[in-house]
Amino acid sequence: MMTQTMQAARSLRNLYFIRTLVQLTWAVAVIGTAAKNPPLGAGLLVLYPLWDVACTLYDLKTSAGSSDAKTQWVNAAAGIITAVGIGLTGYSHSRYAVAIFGAWALVAGLLQLAVGILRRQRMGGQWAMILSGAQSTAAGVAFALGGLSGKFQIKDLGGYAVFGAIYFLAGGILLSRKLASFSTPVAAENS
Repeated sequence: MMTQTMQAARSLRNLYFIRTLVQLTWAVAVIGTAAKNPPLGAGLLVLYPLWDVACTLYDLKTSAGSSDAKTQWVNAAAGIITAVGIGLTGYSHSRYAVAIFGAWALVAGLLQLAVGILRRQRMGGQWAMILSGAQSTAAGVAFALGGLSGKFQIKDLGGYAVFGAIYFLAGGILLSRKLASFSTPVAAENS
């Protein structure tokens, strides 16, 4: 693995571990508060796509020049548009906010699937990202339709973040193992 690719993999691994913690924290907060305090639940819902945008921008910065940059810029734009849409609907029409979140999860899932496939070609692995993208796509359809019909509420979106956290944790562990396998022979040569 080349040095630049290893640095990108380290940054990505660290980002995956941070995302795991933040997403689990967000899930606990939204599940625990959205039903009792709908305005707080709506505020938390606005934060989720904005958090994804921040992570995407960090990822773009650390993997500058990668083949998946266009896809990630589209994902960042979709996250900002989603946060605005949720902000406009979440406090008065939560079912529309859930549907907007679902539409975003669908788009973000398709984009994540594309990025996972591109990264798999470049640095290997990425099955967790590919599975996460596929699951997000399916969940997005369910949330969009379920939000419009009133079947899903904001609190129900916490499970989505938990599954995402599990995939990010798996991705971080796999990248750690891959990095360790490449650094071990180098360390032995330097001894």
